[in-house]
Amino acid sequence: MKRLLTVLLLCLSFGQFANAATAWYQPTPYPKSVIDAGATKIPPLVPHITDGWVNNWFGPIKSFQDTDQLKIGGYGDIYLSLLNFSDLAGLPQQVDNAYVYLYSLPRGGANPSQVALHQATSLWGTSVIWGDPTRSGAPAEPYGPPLPSLGGGYAYSPAPGENAWTGMWITPFYNGWKNGTYPNYGLMVYPNDGNNNQFDYFISSDSTNDGGRPILRLDFTPTLDLKMPLPGNHKWLVTTEIGGYDCKGDYDSAHDDTISPTTGNPLNNYFSIDFSWRNVPDAGATVYTGSSDIPIIAVAGGKVIIPADSGPTFPNGNYVVIDHDYDGNLSTGFTTRYIHLKYPSPVPSGQNVAQGDQIGVMGTTGQDANGNPTSTGVHLHFGVRYGGSGAKTIPEITKVMMDGWLLKSFQTECLNNDWNRYYRSGNRVY
Repeated sequence: MKRLLTVLLLCLSFGQFANAATAWYQPTPYPKSVIDAGATKIPPLVPHITDGWVNNWFGPIKSFQDTDQLKIGGYGDIYLSLLNFSDLAGLPQQVDNAYVYLYSLPRGGANPSQVALHQATSLWGTSVIWGDPTRSGAPAEPYGPPLPSLGGGYAYSPAPGENAWTGMWITPFYNGWKNGTYPNYGLMVYPNDGNNNQFDYFISSDSTNDGGRPILRLDFTPTLDLKMPLPGNHKWLVTTEIGGYDCKGDYDSAHDDTISPTTGNPLNNYFSIDFSWRNVPDAGATVYTGSSDIPIIAVAGGKVIIPADSGPTFPNGNYVVIDHDYDGNLSTGFTTRYIHLKYPSPVPSGQNVAQGDQIGVMGTTGQDANGNPTSTGVHLHFGVRYGGSGAKTIPEITKVMMDGWLLKSFQTECLNNDWNRYYRSGNRVY
């Protein structure tokens, strides 16, 4: 079944862009990997999110439980959950407010538990054990990797309702993780007011109910408002996320800040996304196939620049850059890049375009120095740069919004080892 991401009431709310917006970042659990205490976390093995739960009494569940639920509470014993938005690269550097939202499930007749949220201050992993797993009620040390140590925290009242979202304010934690004040070791979710048959159950990142997975709500002032570079009235498949990851476990260094093997210079391409020709049209909309001339359209107004290395025998193939401050200097302000186009752009270099104007056709052009293709199928490699760079260290790009989503939100999900997550374009209809 295709994942058709539509904008729900919860998933998008805006003030005026001159003031502030709210982004709802709901990461997929990919790329999935085991990150244990002491392990080296290097791209592309950092998952977007790691979460699970443990219990302090029953032996079989003292080890970390990576299931489709998070649990807190207890009945004489204690259940707690651990949650880490492990990969914060590409998210806004500083926000006005940050919240974690969890979706609660029915308690099965148990009493509700008030939630406490604490900042973890030491590394933990999916091999954590809360005591001796062979004995009920055994003390917590020295068995296995321990629970993380804790810093400050907050209690949230009232207790969560059933089948409802609960938002918990974590602004100091988030901003501290992003500015380096604190290492990002995530959060512990704990029952705050007893364990007398009191339980809360939440949907975890591993649930097939992708609309109920944990959300990071971020309030900030966006730097640029874009529409997707593909026709409206369609949902378009994403096959490569910013940073080069996808749900199949593949990694494409052309979407990251790695060093170019041909020039020796940083690629500075972290903020780039691959959109496939595969799409889901609304009723009555134009039907596009892999052999169609699918329009590539401007995400915002600007001046068209055709670089000197645009052409089918260059690595980027036919491509276009739009300079959104209109000064013709690609080293200043925001620019967007549209790569591997089927034909040279029909828009001459130096001409201004408006949001939604067609600047090309989706294709698969491009060759390396040995004549090998740099594109293996019809798609659009789309990128955003600021000051000439698309590196993950550029804070201005982290606050770019595209059709109501952060660039980081354009993530992949797989079914039967095939991509199946589609995003709706709000751009001009063709």
